Amino acid sequence: MEAPAAVQHYPFQDAVNPVGGKSARATRYANLMPAACRAALRKRKLPFKSAGGPSSGITTPLRFDGPLAGVRFVTPGWKSVYGKLDCRLALVLDDLARVLAEHGVTEVHVDNLYRPHARLPGKRKPSQHSYGLAIDIVSLVLADGRTLVVEDDWRGAIGDTPCGPQSLPRSPTDNTVDLRNLVCDVARAGLFHHMLTPNFDAAHENHLHFDIKRDGVRLVIE
Repeated sequence: MEAPAAVQHYPFQDAVNPVGGKSARATRYANLMPAACRAALRKRKLPFKSAGGPSSGITTPLRFDGPLAGVRFVTPGWKSVYGKLDCRLALVLDDLARVLAEHGVTEVHVDNLYRPHARLPGKRKPSQHSYGLAIDIVSLVLADGRTLVVEDDWRGAIGDTPCGPQSLPRSPTDNTVDLRNLVCDVARAGLFHHMLTPNFDAAHENHLHFDIKRDGVRLVIE
């Protein structure tokens, strides 16, 4: 009698247990005072420029001015407010770029960062986009020439588990595995308070939402 075929196990199915609370990187960055954030930005010599124009809600408005750790963030152009971000998120994205680079990512295509007066769906509570503390990612380009498109390659269903032993994408492709692996490694790094995937709701079917929140404590991926 033949033995049953071994079930394929993927890295994204390993447990995700980031350090939460005040020790989480997301929390440390989110609670930086403006002067401390600017000092950290200068110390790292990161490629950001001060953003002019309307920036209500952002403590220290910036725009990208080059790649981070060899990863280029393709954001809305200089005439769009959606390309602005807060200094604190800039520091987080520098750490994010280092994780993505380990997965062979060369470009991150961003739908938006800052959305003035953005609210959570169906609520009056402000979204972290309104503070320039969130990023919506629609695709990632790899060094081998492939593009991981969230809408096409995530292959999950609303309510499914994104990472960990219970994560079971529908008919996963190589792109699905690579996308899940990198997203779940980001979750393990504890860089964001909220990581929302297409498994969260229909509004996120085509992008990944990552954010940090002042006074945030819990690290959530859904």
